[in-house]
Amino acid sequence: MHSICSKASLIMTALGWLALPLALSLLSWPASVLTSPPPALSHDSALQQQLAQEVTCSSGKPTRSSDSLFLGSGDEQHLLHMEFQFSELTSNQSSFDFRTYDPDGIIFYGDVGKGNWFVLGLREGKLEVQMNNANGQMLLSKWGPHISDGTWRKVTVDSGTNTIEVRVDGELVVKLIHHVSPQPSAQVPSQLSIVVGNLPAGSDNQLIKPIQPALDGCMRNWAWVKKDARVLEEALNTDENRRCFEQESPGSFFPSNGYVVFKPEMLHTIDIETWGLSVKLLFRVVENGGILLVLRDGSKVSALTVALDCQKKALTMALGGNLMHSESLPEHVCAGHWEFRELHIKTSEINGNQTKYTVLWDVKPADLKALKDVWLDPAAQLFVGGIPDNSPDYEPYFSGCLKLTVQGRAVSLDLAQYKHPHVRTHSCPQGTEIKPCSWVEP
Repeated sequence: MHSICSKASLIMTALGWLALPLALSLLSWPASVLTSPPPALSHDSALQQQLAQEVTCSSGKPTRSSDSLFLGSGDEQHLLHMEFQFSELTSNQSSFDFRTYDPDGIIFYGDVGKGNWFVLGLREGKLEVQMNNANGQMLLSKWGPHISDGTWRKVTVDSGTNTIEVRVDGELVVKLIHHVSPQPSAQVPSQLSIVVGNLPAGSDNQLIKPIQPALDGCMRNWAWVKKDARVLEEALNTDENRRCFEQESPGSFFPSNGYVVFKPEMLHTIDIETWGLSVKLLFRVVENGGILLVLRDGSKVSALTVALDCQKKALTMALGGNLMHSESLPEHVCAGHWEFRELHIKTSEINGNQTKYTVLWDVKPADLKALKDVWLDPAAQLFVGGIPDNSPDYEPYFSGCLKLTVQGRAVSLDLAQYKHPHVRTHSCPQGTEIKPCSWVEP
């Protein structure tokens, strides 16, 4: 292993670059404390400069709200489904406070049967309305202010005989006027069904324009047709993971029991002939370290593992079953401070004047070929935030906030092959009570 530290970096700066026939490099910056939100992963030295400049932190164990409901589990087995009898309704108005960083998803779906339904959602951060009834279909997309900025807003939906009005903070942003044909023989609907934060199973096929159903958002102070919403209250009181965090910023959050899975073929952006693997990790520990990234073949054999051992304050990387690197991290890595690491495995020239600290390893051509073969295998899987089975060498799950770039592309958790219901795709909690990584419930 070749280590190029501060003195050697001056030599590399003078040379401009160092050519190696085959190498794996870890590019890292000293631990930095960031304000929220964390910076987006960039492709140049701007991120390094930003990490060095930010000097404050809002960290620690996050506080969950007692009255804010998390919408975005995406779990069709536990839908937030309410039913109201028309004979008992005295109002057609519903209202709620809403907060999100997620640009796309379903806020709620309403249905009175016989193909008569209404959807309020978000597309590219603005409201979208889709509706269908016996007289036709209607789609209004990207109306009103941009509301995917993490700010609480009051949303009101008022349905009349032939109108639907949507207001945001009291301002009318959508007004639909639809024709209602008199049909004396038609049966009057008996029940109103509302699903919050998702679509009923199978209903996505009938949307006028498809939309990502699960929405990483929060809702509070609701009044659905001015009736008791016992289903929402029960979800809030019985499932801690249905409670939003008091303070949030953009990012993704992995609990101590959740992970996501991608197909590596979704992330092919590099020429196969000059194949290499590039990964950028921006992470903040909330409760414990664990597996950040694992690449497995179709037989569940790990080809690459990147993990954080919080008790040893070390970041480890392994190719196949061989430990390639174990890097000591600063003491405050477990106190909620953001860390950035960049990993490259490739055959190319390595520019040595872009980082303060660079470590290089010789990698056998056979090992690189084995990694490439797994990456290109259609049966391979890329696990982020944990693995579904116990590992003898690592904690199985990482608990914290994580931003990931693979092969030069920011990874969207919305595109995952599988996502655990408790993983937050667009929000990262903040808190005030710092929990050490080795903390154990008494």
